[in-house]
This record gives sequence, C-alpha cells and structure tokens, in this order.
Amino acid sequence: MDEQRVAAFYDAIGSGYDRSLYFLACDPLYQAEITRLTAGRRFRRILDLGCGTGKQTILLAPCAAEVWAVDISAESLRQAEARCARAGIRNVRFLQQSIVALPAEDGSVDAIFSYGDVISHIHDASRQVFAESARVLAPGGRMAFEVDGKWELDMLLHNPEERAQARAARGVGHLRVWRDIPCKTFTQPELRGILGDVGLHVVRVRGANIFHCLLPENILFGLPADVGPAWRFASVLLQQVDKAVGTLSGFYRLASTRLVTAVKG
Repeated sequence: MDEQRVAAFYDAIGSGYDRSLYFLACDPLYQAEITRLTAGRRFRRILDLGCGTGKQTILLAPCAAEVWAVDISAESLRQAEARCARAGIRNVRFLQQSIVALPAEDGSVDAIFSYGDVISHIHDASRQVFAESARVLAPGGRMAFEVDGKWELDMLLHNPEERAQARAARGVGHLRVWRDIPCKTFTQPELRGILGDVGLHVVRVRGANIFHCLLPENILFGLPADVGPAWRFASVLLQQVDKAVGTLSGFYRLASTRLVTAVKG
C-alpha cells in the first residue's frame, strides 16, 4: 500500500468528500452504531482509526476518559482538531501515523472505531491492522469498523469489468479502485476467518449504501445543494430502504460497505 498516496489524496480533497450524498448517507448509521455500542458505558480509552475530519471523534469523546484519533492525512487531522476545539472537547489525542502499527500497550484499549474506507485502503496489510487492534484491545473489548463488500449491487448491475475481477478472486475479495485508490473488498467468510485468527469474533453486520448506490455516480458523490430536490428525495427514499434491510444477510452482502462489530475473546 502506498500510504503517502492515500494521505496526499485526502490532503487534497479536504472535507469535500464527506459532504456528498454517499457519505452523508453513512453518517446516521455511524451515529446509531456508536450510540448502540457506548450506551450506558464509560470507557478508559477509545481509538478512532482513520478519524478523517473528526465527525465520529466528537461523538466518541464524551464516552471515554481519552480518545486517540489516528489518521495519516495531516489535513484531515487539522480539520478534526478544529472540529473538536469548536465543540470544546479536550480529551482527544491526535496522531498522524499509519494504523498498521498502533502505539498503544497490549490490552490498554476498551473500544476501537474505524469508519470509512480506512481498513480497505490498507489493502495489502489489513490482516496486520486487525491483529494490532486485537493486541491493544482489552478482553471483551469491541472493534466497530467498516470494510468494502465484494458483491456490491451497483457493481453487479453496471460494471462487467469489475464483475470479472471479482469472480476471478475465488473465495476472497478483490481490489476495487475508487478515484485511482485501490480498496480491498471482503467476502463475509473471509472476514470472519481473518478476525477469528486474531481472536476477534463478529457479533453484528449492517450493510451501508445498498440500493442508495444505484444513484448515478455524479449524483451520489455530489453535494446536496448541487443535485436538486428530486435527487435529494430519491436519496432519502433509498436510504430508508437500506436502513430497513441493512441487517439482513441477503442484503448486506450486496452493500457497498459493511459496518461490522467484533468482540475480543
């Protein structure tokens, strides 16, 4: 993986990417998962891996004595730090580095969150990320993360070249290229096997952007103000459909990405 290439990409696009219809559709799902996993609990330390512009960091900060926000992009971290400062949050430590090796001690972290294409970007070292996460998690600790699904519905319907690549990668995920950045996709058995090898066990899966991904790409990655009311209405409608079916295995296997919760031990 060319980490500097990924860093340069996110340095260049700033916060524009996370204001498009695609990523705005993910935000309520992230918030719901964070609320579900943190309700009634107080954590010692949470890691936010690939924190981006800090959208999830500010949700996690009130739930823990400290949050470590890790990202390889200096610009993303600058925006995350500014977002936390505006919210009056002072218990976040910002670290510009790869997540392939984590600076935390064994068993010193209560929960890890990693939403977005963070782990899928690390296409040739994702196993190491999971192994490192398992190492630093305390027994019973949870890891909530997002990865690309192999059999994305939009790909199956509209991308014969990628379909051929997916079929050729028998039993495992292939590399999906987005904006010239390769992303590792996963089959569900493959992911469960990788996690099981490091002592993490899947307890929940939700699909994100299943039918919503059928919107034209220029609309999907457009800003709400630019796409017009009809497309905004279509986006809201498809998000509601995705929300209704997202935890059903027959549908989350067709999602663009999957939100996965795993527990250590």
